[in-house]
Amino acid sequence: MKKILFIFMLAAAQTVCAQQLENTTFDGTWVECHPWEKGAKVSKAYGTQPNGWCVANVAGMGGLGATTVAAEETGRSGSGKSVVLTNTPNPLSGSQIVPGYMTLGTTWATAKATLAGSVTAGTADGGVFGGIPFAYHPDALRLYYKRAHKVQSTSAANETEKASVIAYSWKGTWTQKDVPSNTALGNPTKVDMTDRDRNVLFNASGTVGGAISSTSDAELIASIEYYIEGNASGWTELVIPFTYKTSSTPEKFNIIIAADDYFADRSNIGGYNQLTVDDVELLYWHALSALSFEGATLSFDENTTSYDLSSVEYDEAKLSYTIKGQAATATQTYDEETAVLTIRVEGEDISSNPSSYTEYTVQFKVPEVGPQVVSSKTYSEDLYVTMAGTTTDKQVADVVVETLDNGNINFVLKNFVLGGVMPIGNIAVNDIAVAGDNTFVFNGGIELTEGDATVSESWLGPSITEACEGSVPLDLSGKFIGENHIIVYISIDIADFVGYPVEVHLGYARATMAVNAEAKYGTFCAPYAVEVPADVQAYTVPSVATNGKLTLTEVANTIPANTPVVLYAEAGLEAVETFGVAEDGTPVAGLLTGVFEETTAPAGSYVLQNLNERVGFYQVAAGSQPTVGANRCYLTASSSIKAFFFDEDATGIANMKGHNDQNGIIYNLAGQRLNKVQKGINIINGKKILK
Repeated sequence: MKKILFIFMLAAAQTVCAQQLENTTFDGTWVECHPWEKGAKVSKAYGTQPNGWCVANVAGMGGLGATTVAAEETGRSGSGKSVVLTNTPNPLSGSQIVPGYMTLGTTWATAKATLAGSVTAGTADGGVFGGIPFAYHPDALRLYYKRAHKVQSTSAANETEKASVIAYSWKGTWTQKDVPSNTALGNPTKVDMTDRDRNVLFNASGTVGGAISSTSDAELIASIEYYIEGNASGWTELVIPFTYKTSSTPEKFNIIIAADDYFADRSNIGGYNQLTVDDVELLYWHALSALSFEGATLSFDENTTSYDLSSVEYDEAKLSYTIKGQAATATQTYDEETAVLTIRVEGEDISSNPSSYTEYTVQFKVPEVGPQVVSSKTYSEDLYVTMAGTTTDKQVADVVVETLDNGNINFVLKNFVLGGVMPIGNIAVNDIAVAGDNTFVFNGGIELTEGDATVSESWLGPSITEACEGSVPLDLSGKFIGENHIIVYISIDIADFVGYPVEVHLGYARATMAVNAEAKYGTFCAPYAVEVPADVQAYTVPSVATNGKLTLTEVANTIPANTPVVLYAEAGLEAVETFGVAEDGTPVAGLLTGVFEETTAPAGSYVLQNLNERVGFYQVAAGSQPTVGANRCYLTASSSIKAFFFDEDATGIANMKGHNDQNGIIYNLAGQRLNKVQKGINIINGKKILK
């Protein structure tokens, strides 16, 4: 149901667990009433009673003075049955009134009669003992009643007498010894009575009975003691809350409904006063009695189950509420997408009464929904890290790019390890705009997070973020190259943490250009175009002459991708590191062949060397093949000449001719002349020697 059930309102929802009480409408079978005395029920029936209930009909002395106090009547809906309870005069003595009451337990009565039919003063007593097995925590008892005070000349009238509704739950057992259990001319038979009403409710006896004892776990848990005053000619609803003394789980339960003031002096019972009852139910509340949210005005009302707090954001720590219902339970669910909080309160009888619940909803501020991911792709790219002026060896890294529904992207460089030794974590930037030329740029602060992979040391990203007061400065620029390639340049300012800024080239190729100052010549080749540095000339070698001269063609301004060249720098050139986007192609131009990784020179090819103070391309002998460094070149020519030198006419630089005499001069692989053999690879007389 969607509306809250309040017990003091006329509710349409059923909140009674029908399995707990039997025949609460009294429409079921009425059975014979066999009053209890001397520890057992008498064999003869005296009147009838609703099945599951016990009315206070008495057998008198073997039938003499028998009195019935309950009868059927049409139910409150105009059909079915109700119970009429009447305080009825004993037929032997009009002044002796038998109280009209019924119970879930067992009724009993006692008196010491005289031959004249009267009762010896102080010997009359009675009431109820026992109840039904029970393990619930009802919040209230509801019934419908009519009430009438009937003054007749043959009875003792009491026009102000109250009717009674008594109910209680308990655990353990009370026992009272020597309780008189019947009506007799002599002394009534005494029995030990368990769970007598007065014992359980008040730990006290009535006018008769011996010592009272109880088990160690005996405990009154909840009770109702309510009195109906005045008359009610029409059906009247009565809802009475239980008063709970403890939160223990009951073992037993009882209800007593009486036309008289049940615990008052018996001499005050008004003859023929009636109480008619129908539809006795136990109610289980499933509601909230309070609901609040810190910092917001909620204006809780028990009749309202929906609230609007759409101006504030939900925070569970700020929510508080109080459950109405002794054993009701509440669960709360928050929908992050709609920002609706639902609090469902269930009554204890939910298992047998599926409608025993109330749902409260609170609308909070709907969070702004950011762009949603529509696709994701992982790129595996080469990665170079430059720090303190040094670039580390090439690594391979995975990059995840998520395309968003607004056309932007989320970028994540996963499991970044600085310098191959310092685990940083994930570098993630969200919602980056992509331009029409497939480029993207970000400048701002980010949080470095832990990586996804297991590393021997903990990821340092969170610590770096904390050291940067929650925001790590980062510049990023990138571009999509075709469908399967991406290039990204990242600059991370974490100098305060590691001592220097860090640059990352992702997806780029790397090449280093240098010219030895003594030799003045070098070679170079890159898979991307590179500008010719100032004071440096670059040449291709389209051919060689038969006299050993090299024919050179200058490359002006920019060296094209995959174009091997000879470099000349009068003053030499310190290493220049370049990065670019590799282009497809074969690194061959004229007679030069470039290599992008360290490569053993083919036998018969020519490698640039400075031998005998002469720089030229010297032929490589089989078995003595030097290594050509990355981004360097070697020359191939069909010739018997052992070396080629630079032609003065072609270059205006020098005039060198083929020369085979090396006279034991020593060089390293970079073409630098050495005074003596050094550790590593040495070139001696054109042969590669490892020391």
